[in-house]
Amino acid sequence: MKPKVGWSPVRMLAKMLSEGKPTLAEIFAMAKDFGFDTVELHHAMIPAYDRRALDEVANLLQRYQIRLSMLTCAPDFTHPDENERERQLDEMKTKVVAAWVLGAEGVRVTVGCSHEGVSREEGINWAVEMLGRLAEFAHPRGVKLGLENHYKDRLWQLTDFAFDPDVFLEVAERLKGTNVGINFDCANPLMVNRDPIPILKAVADRVWHVHVSDRKFGEYDHRVLGDGDVPFEAFFAELAQIGFAGVISLEDGQAYAGDEGTRRSLDFLRQQIAKHWS
Repeated sequence: MKPKVGWSPVRMLAKMLSEGKPTLAEIFAMAKDFGFDTVELHHAMIPAYDRRALDEVANLLQRYQIRLSMLTCAPDFTHPDENERERQLDEMKTKVVAAWVLGAEGVRVTVGCSHEGVSREEGINWAVEMLGRLAEFAHPRGVKLGLENHYKDRLWQLTDFAFDPDVFLEVAERLKGTNVGINFDCANPLMVNRDPIPILKAVADRVWHVHVSDRKFGEYDHRVLGDGDVPFEAFFAELAQIGFAGVISLEDGQAYAGDEGTRRSLDFLRQQIAKHWS
């Protein structure tokens, strides 16, 4: 069974927040024009989290015949203030419910930010506790959690506490046996000059959603797929070997090639899937 192809239009996020354009309706229309029927939305793209606003988004998804694969969230569970960690947990519970209302399979979760003065042991302990508690809330509602090997959210000033893949792997190991799965990102390890393949292999049995993007080693800016240094042949071969059949979401963060870059990336992605899942 082949994986499904999705679109994460993160290159639109800044303009959506500053100018209100494009609207979600315009995003969904673009998705259909590109040939996507599955999208992923950053949590800040949802205008509000009350039932009326969520119903409006759900109606748009139905109108355009678009499926929401994942609501991409970025909780800060390593904040040094315990009250803030609890507030973040409450906010994430709201977003889990929103994902359920919108028909998403799950939500992307993060460990948290690299706050000054927080030790490795403290940050990992807090993240494991809060993610475990969130999983206990999400699982009965049929919503998956996808912990990402993350680098930095677009709305954060700080890098992720788990930007070091070894920290991510320790958190993932501590959460083994819980209902926290993995959203694997193939390009984030390049930010710290690490090969993504060994990291993928370590968590492969828990990966249910994938982010595909490209970048050069040490560079934050995204590129059109094939223009960077991600070892795609090895990456897709590994996914195919484990029988991955979930959503591979094109994390479309590149700005230099615009819509044409999206089309080029989509063509590249489809060719890779056809090759490795033939």
